[in-house]
Amino acid sequence: MIIADQQTLGRGRQGRSWHSEAGTGLYLSTLLKPSLPVEKLALITLMAGLATLSAILQQLPSLPLKLKWPNDILLNSKKVAGILCEFIPGTGVIIGIGINLNQTCFPKEIQGIATSLKLETGNTINRTDLIISLIRNLDSEYKEFLQEKRTELIKKWTDKTDIFGKNTTVHQKGKFLKGTAIGLDIEGRLILKTSDGKNHTLSSGELLATCRENT
Repeated sequence: MIIADQQTLGRGRQGRSWHSEAGTGLYLSTLLKPSLPVEKLALITLMAGLATLSAILQQLPSLPLKLKWPNDILLNSKKVAGILCEFIPGTGVIIGIGINLNQTCFPKEIQGIATSLKLETGNTINRTDLIISLIRNLDSEYKEFLQEKRTELIKKWTDKTDIFGKNTTVHQKGKFLKGTAIGLDIEGRLILKTSDGKNHTLSSGELLATCRENT
């Protein structure tokens, strides 16, 4: 496990940069070597997201945190943490975790979509305490992952999100797919029901917008 005070080349999904102001965030990468088929490794992203959310809530239990498929944590509809998992054949899975702790401002281009724990609570966050909590939660969730408790993981993740039952637009491989997010399958893939009644199972993509269906 490597913990950085600042990242000079921090990045998120699809090659995007990750704002990594020195001394204000938690930037962590850890290497895992699970002896499991590659097709089951997608669940690691969900596992890491759940562990990260749980760690934050142990320090700040009243926060209305929500998981956003597949790899973000939202606070009051803004991104406060992100997870990037990369499988490297012959090496293992690298989990990169970034949490916005004590930032008080962000670059103009992300001010409307990013926030920090300090901006939302008004309090300075102890980074060491959160790191310890995160390591413990990662260890606990990873042990269950290795025991292939997939149903339990999916249920715990589902309990911490609010995307299901909403009209959703997903950007995947240059295309946009609109439908209603209805759940996750046993491999952690998003099930999207389109207006023609078909269910689409998505292993990756970016949720661009969600809103409740009109009733």
